[in-house]
Amino acid sequence: MGEPTFTNEMATGGSGGGDAVVELSHRLSCIGPTRGDIVDWKAVEAAYGRQLPWDYRQFIDTFGRGSIERWVDILGPADGSAEWEGMRVDTLRPEMLRGTADDWNLPAQRGLYRVEDMLVWGITEADVLAWVAAGPDPDRWPVAVWARRHSAWTVYPVGMAEFLGRLLRDEFEEWPLSDVSFRGAGTARFLHEADEDPDADLGSGPWS
Repeated sequence: MGEPTFTNEMATGGSGGGDAVVELSHRLSCIGPTRGDIVDWKAVEAAYGRQLPWDYRQFIDTFGRGSIERWVDILGPADGSAEWEGMRVDTLRPEMLRGTADDWNLPAQRGLYRVEDMLVWGITEADVLAWVAAGPDPDRWPVAVWARRHSAWTVYPVGMAEFLGRLLRDEFEEWPLSDVSFRGAGTARFLHEADEDPDADLGSGPWS
């Protein structure tokens, strides 16, 4: 297993993102040969009409799109080309926009955020992980989670890398996700989407 590391240059992102991605890199180990994606971030910015958060870009450059323990899937960016197929960072589907607009786990957050501003970067079997992409500075976008166990949204005032790091360190007073089986793990494995085995559910492949 290999453990990707971030350079000092990578550790200069805004809003503490650099520290978060460096710390996260020490907790994730790649278990496949593919490590990181070569992304034209200018094309990505053109596709979305704005930059994506710095820590997310560094995560994709270093790890790529893929899965953390088959538990949280990290979606890749769209760049307007046919190369990036499948599920990618995107806005909520219309049915979810309609169905969850008034569903908030914390009453104090109702009215502060809009589901129309959600930009999804991760999914689990039961939950949706997004940014509230409402402000001009993507490094200040908080993470929002729609958890099936609450059937509601909760917003966390941290970025993607800090959110994942806190999950692995078990630092949330209330566990944000529906699946608690990985709580307290401390470290985790990462597998790039390109290395996923279609027969993994049959007991073969890297996760076995």
